[in-house]
Amino acid sequence: MKNISLNNISLEKTNKDRKRVGRGAGSGLGKTAGRGHKGQKSRSGGSIRPGFEGGQMPLQQRLPKFGFTSRVSKTSESVNIREVIELKKIDLETLQKLGIIKKSTKKVKIFGEGKLKSKITDERIKSSKGVKFE
Repeated sequence: MKNISLNNISLEKTNKDRKRVGRGAGSGLGKTAGRGHKGQKSRSGGSIRPGFEGGQMPLQQRLPKFGFTSRVSKTSESVNIREVIELKKIDLETLQKLGIIKKSTKKVKIFGEGKLKSKITDERIKSSKGVKFE
């Protein structure tokens, strides 16, 4: 087996030669060398920084600086079926007393696959398709 270490790793060579531009009109990329006519981007050293929009306020500065928090997610939670599978009664008060959900929660969805021993009587509690009832 070949001895491989960091000092003898090399990139694989490609068969493509780099394109030589600005070598006469017959070369395909002669004269302006694919840069077009005039303007900052046609000059040597004429590059603009990423995100620059010609003096217009750039997109990353126009957008809000802080994240978005949905108001719905503050009052709703999802609960895995493994946490409630053994409960006799499933309602918001029971889940809040056991510390499974926060006191501010108003809606709950039970997800996962399995069978619950009790029916859900509270209309504020929904379940996914994988949740079955005995």
